[in-house]
Amino acid sequence: MTEWNKDKEKKILVKYRFTLTVRIIRVILACLFLFWIYMMVVNISYSYFQSDRKHTYYSKLATDWTVPNLYEDFGGIVDSEITPFLTQKISYPVSRMVGKENKIVGEIHINKTLFSLFSTKSIAFDQNQQEEGYRFFLPEHPETGKKLTAEGANGVWTNLEKIHEGTVAEISFSTSEFMTAEELLYLLKPYDLDILWAPLYTGEFKAFEPSSYGGGGESISVLDTYGLTGGRETENDYMSESKIQLLDEQYLEENKEMMLSNMERLLKNESTSYYENFLGLYFLQERYDYLKQNGFQVYGAVVTGPVKELLKLKDVKEIRGVSLGELDYWNWE
Repeated sequence: MTEWNKDKEKKILVKYRFTLTVRIIRVILACLFLFWIYMMVVNISYSYFQSDRKHTYYSKLATDWTVPNLYEDFGGIVDSEITPFLTQKISYPVSRMVGKENKIVGEIHINKTLFSLFSTKSIAFDQNQQEEGYRFFLPEHPETGKKLTAEGANGVWTNLEKIHEGTVAEISFSTSEFMTAEELLYLLKPYDLDILWAPLYTGEFKAFEPSSYGGGGESISVLDTYGLTGGRETENDYMSESKIQLLDEQYLEENKEMMLSNMERLLKNESTSYYENFLGLYFLQERYDYLKQNGFQVYGAVVTGPVKELLKLKDVKEIRGVSLGELDYWNWE
């Protein structure tokens, strides 16, 4: 019979620890190999199906409609990756049109999870950039027809008068009445300006109760309004797309058709959670139905041009609630 002693006990423990360590290393290596295989399959599938193209396109649409004068670098590079938990991380820079040039102001970040409820789309603005956004005021209450007032920034015209004429700027304003998009273009036709975005009346307080609105006293500002801007379209595979930059007479009808077509596409192909929770496009069905039945009515605009040309709008009686946006050095044609 073999006699048990401490030396033998020590040798057995060392051997056991070595065997256990080898097994653990093997398990770790096997897990890493399986993880490598898993990520390779995930990345190949991600590249093949290119679902990031769809999410990128729809995020651009949502920005076009809900954030005035904010554009991606058309045709520029979009950063895209997928995590082990199948979350798609997408980002691309955005700019603001001031005069005739785009000025980079920040970056859009998208986290698209498997469930749209937990997906996010956000804008990270650069330092010193205007983030408070634009406010447009309804000219009258849609239900009662009661005339409403508009709140604007104090001293906009005075500030513009003090700015050197070799400067371009952007301003936003509301109008004293609802008008068709054609009427807005006709109103601004005498001025050497570019129209970038116009708030649309899409049935608020009549077809639905908006989720976010404000104002004070006799004014109402819908905070989650949609706007008419340059149209955008893409192929079914989202591989290529085209965009119209400005609102003008030549492409106005095309811009309207593109917007309705994209709204219909979202409603037909995507879930409510996708376009509401992920893209932030609330009441999309109600707005689409209203535009189809009643046409495109606007009640304001964001415009850009030479400072001295913008000053001429001071005498246009239909314009009110004016706010001054970005300024830049002369870049006008």
